[in-house]
Parts: sequence; C-alpha cells; structure tokens
Amino acid sequence: MFTSLRFTHVRPRPLTSSEARRLAWILRIATAAAFIGHGGYGAILAKADWVAYFGALGIPATIVQTASLSLLVGCFEIVLGLAVLYKPVRALLLGMLVWKVVTEFLRPMAGEPAWEFIERASNMIAPLALIYVRGWPKMLREWLS
Repeated sequence: MFTSLRFTHVRPRPLTSSEARRLAWILRIATAAAFIGHGGYGAILAKADWVAYFGALGIPATIVQTASLSLLVGCFEIVLGLAVLYKPVRALLLGMLVWKVVTEFLRPMAGEPAWEFIERASNMIAPLALIYVRGWPKMLREWLS
C-alpha cells in the first residue's frame, strides 16, 4: 500500500510583499493580544497565581499585595501590547521576547509542570517571527558585511 510513498524536499516560495505585510500584521496582533491578555490577568483579574510567580523571585506575598505588583506588571504588559500595535520596532520586539521567556519560565520555578512553559511557546515566538518577517535579519546581514 505504501510502496510508492516517497519523501521529497519541499521548498516554500518566498512571500510577496503584500503577503509579508499581512503576515506581519497577524503577528503584531498575536503578540499584542498575548501581552494585553496576560497583562489583564494581573491588572484587572488580579490572578492569585501571580503571587506564586513573584514568590519564585523571592518577593513575599505581602510585598506583592502592598506594592500592587500584579497591577503594575499587568499594566506594563498591556502597554507593551499596545506599543507593538503602534510601532513594532526591533528593540521593543526583542525586549518583549526576553520578557515573555523570563516571565513564563517563572511557572516551572513556582512549581507548575514544565509543559506550562512549553505550551506558551507561541507567545514567545510571535515577536521573533515578526522580527524575521519584517526583514531585519537581512538588514542586519547587509549592515555587518
């Protein structure tokens, strides 16, 4: 039945400029939604899980509550999400990537299963993919040569 099955190498075709622009907008929206949504958990819903994440950094619950750290961090993430919609500059996207990796890594540090970190990979990869789609690696290669 599968004797004629052959694997071939498939090369994707380059994106047209309009496809690249559409993909960039999709990635901007995905990145913004991830940050705004996650920020809302802290700023608006004040999710109790966040206290454990601060605890993983050595910050006691009393300080988290008295300093309104969940509100501050949540608002910060919402602002980052809005900023990427406004203007997705390279430094912002790289900063968002680092922020997301570090903050999501707090989950296993707080005792959650490792897959909680892994399943959020799309939230971490979207800013990186946006950097790539916008052509910055090519611009960087040209600048370095």
